[in-house]
Amino acid sequence: MKRKILALALLSSFNMGAVQAADTTAQAVATWSATAKKDTTSKLVVTPLGSLSFQYAEGVKGFNTQKGLFDVAVEGDSSATAFKLTSRLVSNTLTQLDGSGSTLNVGVNYFGNAVNKTTDTVLVDTLSGQSGGLGNIASNYNNAGRFAGQDAFTFSIASATTDGTTPATDLSVLPEGIWSGDISVQFDATWTS
Repeated sequence: MKRKILALALLSSFNMGAVQAADTTAQAVATWSATAKKDTTSKLVVTPLGSLSFQYAEGVKGFNTQKGLFDVAVEGDSSATAFKLTSRLVSNTLTQLDGSGSTLNVGVNYFGNAVNKTTDTVLVDTLSGQSGGLGNIASNYNNAGRFAGQDAFTFSIASATTDGTTPATDLSVLPEGIWSGDISVQFDATWTS
């Protein structure tokens, strides 16, 4: 009889342990910003192709680098003898959404040259033979019709602050959370007659 009671006690303790164990789960939500626009009549149209998403990687204590594709369409000008397309950074700060004030500044590069807010970065210059990935535009700027090409910037997190003012030289000290904002680049096209 004692053996039966002992066996029942052991059996019920195994069952209670199995009932008490719980699965661990985690969830994440991905969000894409969405807009739609069509412009086929402006003399210069630049369309970003895709969005940017920077993820912190613990192994390297930093954020990933991304290629940001863009499409450029221009109206040819048959009286033009030269064409130049330049870019300049307008905005590049992401701010943490939880109110800590932490910021990330996004660096923008084109073929190893920084695109900044104070000087123009040349993408196409037919006088010097520079065309990057926009060779179709460089070849046809002085023909009638519309011509398009695609190229890319390289985006990376260039600097950060922990609270909006204190620089974070080690990105691992940044607060947990999500940063959001716009990275805007201005494009200027010049047809020379």
